[in-house]
Amino acid sequence: MNEHELKSALQEVMVASSPPPPMSPEVALDRGRRAQRRRQATWGGAVAGLAVVAIAVGAVLLPTLTGDGGGVVQVAGGQPSESGPRVTPTDRPPSGAPSATVLPPSDPPSQASGSKTQWPDGQGDRTATSGPRADKGAGVLNGLASSLPPGVKAEDRTRIGFAEYGPMTLHQAQFVEHAGDLQVWEYWAHTPVVITGEAGVGELSVEVETKGNTRLGDLVGCEAATRYPYPVEGGTCELVDVGGKKVGVVTGAVADADRNTMDAAAFYRHPDGTLVTVAYSSEYRESGHPALSRPALTGAQLAAIAADPKFHLD
Repeated sequence: MNEHELKSALQEVMVASSPPPPMSPEVALDRGRRAQRRRQATWGGAVAGLAVVAIAVGAVLLPTLTGDGGGVVQVAGGQPSESGPRVTPTDRPPSGAPSATVLPPSDPPSQASGSKTQWPDGQGDRTATSGPRADKGAGVLNGLASSLPPGVKAEDRTRIGFAEYGPMTLHQAQFVEHAGDLQVWEYWAHTPVVITGEAGVGELSVEVETKGNTRLGDLVGCEAATRYPYPVEGGTCELVDVGGKKVGVVTGAVADADRNTMDAAAFYRHPDGTLVTVAYSSEYRESGHPALSRPALTGAQLAAIAADPKFHLD
């Protein structure tokens, strides 16, 4: 087969392939952003490995395909937009309290030709790694750990057999967008949770989207809780009263590893628009640890965390 016959064959295969089913771009973006967080630590090693393989394969195949070295045959493909840190497996024993690990800065979004991203406060990218914003991100993790009921605690663990996924305790402060004169920020934290006397490990997360956020419009309560299939999908939503605050709580959801969904979640929108989402799963996936035999937190306890003033940030 010569070069032109190979090009034609590739084009016929691409034309004959069925397009993927349509998906809401908002849902896809929301899932992708959150899936990237959980797996960000894996990209660095994976991308580096793929690059080496691609170079080696290209060096062998391209001269064969093109004969005299001209007219390269190119197959459509893509690379991950972001790469995470290189992770070195460690035998460090688990500590007794959650550690503060910040994810690496994310890359800026693509910009139109000639324009430049205006990051706030002199930052070079979206993620704050020092200063007041980064301190607030660390505060979210500490606040989450201090909000747990007796018999349940946040406890940092080391992954067993999944070292490439990075640390299990994470926090981050990330700029989202400008809303008029406002800076919209997203603060979030993930931590393993354990029940005293049990061997299993669950996962608890909190996300704070400051006023001016647009991800859920102005929806509140169960309307906000059921608008997107993250961090829960399915289940039953009910309003829980926390000192006069109406919190939408979803329980009975089925955790889905492919979609990074959790067992339960609570959603509370403050009057100024700040949105707090607290999510829980009895299993910390890709950790190598067994799941908890029973839920560590009730829906009412998740609601209390979501409505706690300590997570009303700007």
